Amino acid sequence: MNDVGHLYVLANSAMPGLVKIGKTTRSPTERATELSGVTGLPTPFIVVYEQLFGDCSAAESFVHTYLATKGFRISDNREFFSAPVNDVVRAIALAPGALGNDVTVTDSALDPNLFESRQADDLDELQISIGSRPTPRQPWESVYEEADTNYFGIGSVIRDFKEAMRLFKQAAKLGSAPAYARIGLMHARGESVAASDSAALDYFKEGARKGSWYCYWAMGMLFFQPKTINRQGVDLANAEKCFALFLENWKGRVVDNSHSTQFELQSIDFGCQELMARKIQDSVSPPLALTGFFVERSVQLAVQSRKMAEDLKLAGVPNAAATYLAVADYFQSLKT
Repeated sequence: MNDVGHLYVLANSAMPGLVKIGKTTRSPTERATELSGVTGLPTPFIVVYEQLFGDCSAAESFVHTYLATKGFRISDNREFFSAPVNDVVRAIALAPGALGNDVTVTDSALDPNLFESRQADDLDELQISIGSRPTPRQPWESVYEEADTNYFGIGSVIRDFKEAMRLFKQAAKLGSAPAYARIGLMHARGESVAASDSAALDYFKEGARKGSWYCYWAMGMLFFQPKTINRQGVDLANAEKCFALFLENWKGRVVDNSHSTQFELQSIDFGCQELMARKIQDSVSPPLALTGFFVERSVQLAVQSRKMAEDLKLAGVPNAAATYLAVADYFQSLKT
């Protein structure tokens, strides 16, 4: 969709402490003039900042959400914010898709007159490692962490799926790919919303488009549910396709909290155990695409399955414990 336009920040002396943040595909000055003529305010709006974006609607949603998480929004259905202009400009600078702001930055402003021509020496090997600099936190990370706290009821926080869903959606608007996976899982499980595989699939698809390789796994598991795999083989084929896409994107991945999280890695391992348990209990063979993946993670999966068997035995579920012990033995056999 072509949605090139400006984000603008307007101020009015009759409204001290407030700014209006909106979007327009026209000139921000023209928009300010238009608003000044219909509001009935004694003084006109002035443009205090503007920025062109490739998708101004997405940028506006990001900025509004970001400032709302900081407590600056006056009302959910209004574009007015009680925020210092510096904070607003910072939020706009974080929004993805800005156009026309390419700036070349050199390592430093070295004065060539202070450096003599010379032969190479050992000092040239001393370099600052850019990779050693701390990675800046993403705008959505604190919101995602708060959502996690509400979802699991961590510490003194009472478990609250509704609040977790609200916060995961905020994190998604701020650019969090993992948040789409969590929203999809909550729809699949019916947590704070009516259970809907269709809605879950839509969120997983969007998360995958935004770089979440876990969402491919989640889609595979969704298609491979016992209630869906017998639909004339259609869902089975889709499951194989999703798991293949997962493996294609998985290679070399690590937990970085931007494209993947520890929660997702644990969910994948639990999913592997679940798939093998279904084979043992119901003779449902796991997707062929995952054969090599089982071998790759066999050591971890064997240890985790054995721990699951012990927990189930202590919980008084001997049949399930026996199943997971068999799962552990299977994964152990892959490395022998």
